[in-house]
Amino acid sequence: MADTTRSKRHWPHFVGISLIAMAGSVLVAGCGQTSGTSHTVGHKTAMLGSSGIKMTLSYQPSPPVSLKTVHTQVTLMASNGKPVTDAQVTMQLIMLEMTMPPRQIHLKNDGKGHYSGHSIFLMAGPWRMMTDITVKGKTMKESLTVHVSN
Repeated sequence: MADTTRSKRHWPHFVGISLIAMAGSVLVAGCGQTSGTSHTVGHKTAMLGSSGIKMTLSYQPSPPVSLKTVHTQVTLMASNGKPVTDAQVTMQLIMLEMTMPPRQIHLKNDGKGHYSGHSIFLMAGPWRMMTDITVKGKTMKESLTVHVSN
């Protein structure tokens, strides 16, 4: 009888220690995942139709995370290897599994062929990043589908 009473008194203590250990494991695992993806950069390179312009789209983090800032850069190079410095570049983020208004980003021109901006994906799932590039009155489009994580 004395052994049963003693084990009943230690039971709450054992449960408390177990819960603290499990919570610590979850926090450590979550921290490792977040820091592992925050510095990864996604890339896509495409030729824009018959224009001879090469577009490289970079975004960070890769994969994007919902409700976190995503930094985007488009680099444009002419067929002669020189940067395209006089373009207007916009991007629309379109949720593919749900009807939502597209999010539009106007990318800022640095004058050296790089166009950058940032946005936030509102939820996890597949999204289309539709890029519109206008050079000398001609608009070209390129798209990339990304899977946004939680």
